[in-house]
Amino acid sequence: MPGIKSAAAGIAIKEKLANADHSDLKTSSFWISQIFMIIATVAGVYLAAQAGLQQAIEFDNLTSTESNYYLRQSLYDEVDANVSLLRTYNKEFFSRPLQKNELEKNTPALRRFVWESMKYSPSTLETPSYFLREIQGFYADIDLIMANRLSWAYGPSYASKLMTEQLDHIENVVLPKLADNTRQLAQELKDAGMDVEDSVAYEETAAANAADTAKAQ
Repeated sequence: MPGIKSAAAGIAIKEKLANADHSDLKTSSFWISQIFMIIATVAGVYLAAQAGLQQAIEFDNLTSTESNYYLRQSLYDEVDANVSLLRTYNKEFFSRPLQKNELEKNTPALRRFVWESMKYSPSTLETPSYFLREIQGFYADIDLIMANRLSWAYGPSYASKLMTEQLDHIENVVLPKLADNTRQLAQELKDAGMDVEDSVAYEETAAANAADTAKAQ
């Protein structure tokens, strides 16, 4: 009868499952676990690579900032020293009606080591073009004024006036901006936990800011 046959078939299936070899199930479980392990490994490697890449980018940015900081600090110090040399020369010799040999004998040798070295530094192109343009123009104008003075194309007082204008502009306009820019880089490095040598630019700008704050209070 159908009912008896169905019941018998059900019992037969249960007995077969009870006595069956579970190797197929074990094999499936093994491969599933392997797949999950592979997925976990790939995800772990990806996340580690991402973290490593991020750290590498941050390190590269800090290294670049540090190089730019020291380059601009050195540039500031060099230009500032040249301004002092030229002011003394202008006052004691350049503005006086001295002959060419006397002027040449007392002409100071301007410091241009940093400026010349910047030709070979990758950090130069990361320096704001304003500073490069202004300092390049400063040196070119000073050289022209001195050459014209030595050849008597310019008289003493006119040449002295032109030099004073150049010195005033670079000292009162350009160098303070370079000092502030250098100070910002130094602050970025300090905020990142890096020790940097405080430059003259940083110290002078900080002192000026402190003075302004005191006046405002």
